[in-house]
Amino acid sequence: MSRRDLIKNILEKAEAFVLERRAVLLKAAVIFGAAGFAVLFALFGPPHLIGLTETPEFCGLCHSMKPQHEAWEHSAHRQARCIDCHLPNNNAANHYLWKSIDGNKDVFYEFSGLREHDEIALSAHGHKVLQSNCIRCHEDFVAHVDNKRACIDCHRAAGHKRQGTLNAREDKQ
Repeated sequence: MSRRDLIKNILEKAEAFVLERRAVLLKAAVIFGAAGFAVLFALFGPPHLIGLTETPEFCGLCHSMKPQHEAWEHSAHRQARCIDCHLPNNNAANHYLWKSIDGNKDVFYEFSGLREHDEIALSAHGHKVLQSNCIRCHEDFVAHVDNKRACIDCHRAAGHKRQGTLNAREDKQ
């Protein structure tokens, strides 16, 4: 049997297979299409949902974030969004990865009752992200400053004025 006859034979069998199982294949295509749409919808949400969840108003909806939101409204950084300081902004993939991790963690703690409202504090990763974002926004100024210490060591209330959410850390010099 020649190569051409072999290919023709395979195509004929494939066509017969499709014709015999067309209804099943159509149902499978519909199911996989719907599942794919559901996954995309779950990942990216309805239009504008991602943009909505990046607003300070959205962050302030949670009961546990109300004091931080109110303090932010009266701070020097009230023009910045929460995500400008609290999420990595070096690239979109890293930003949305940590947005999903931190957002899901916040939702879990908000609705599980496992954390008291005054227990909100930056994680070690949060401190690194915050420092990186301080430098990103204030690059011209911090070029002239000793960067051995974190910005929030001296500027604890810069983003959340009148807020005791960041513990004063000992000077490690």
